[in-house]
Amino acid sequence: MADLVYERVSTDQQSTARQNLVLDEAGIEDPVVFEEDGGTSSRLHPLQRPKFRALLDYARPGDTVHISEIFRLRG
Repeated sequence: MADLVYERVSTDQQSTARQNLVLDEAGIEDPVVFEEDGGTSSRLHPLQRPKFRALLDYARPGDTVHISEIFRLRG
């Protein structure tokens, strides 16, 4: 069973540092991270985002998906 992490920022000037901090504080060890390229539009439905699709393709029964804030999936 794997811990899968999805990260996304809205602009190229932002970083995932805050998201990493939240997930580190949750005690997730050795996650498999799927990070969208900076500036991936929040207007895209999550299923249209390359890294989120990759996460879904990678996920297996028993894996846990972690997202620092639910609005990261907003589309």
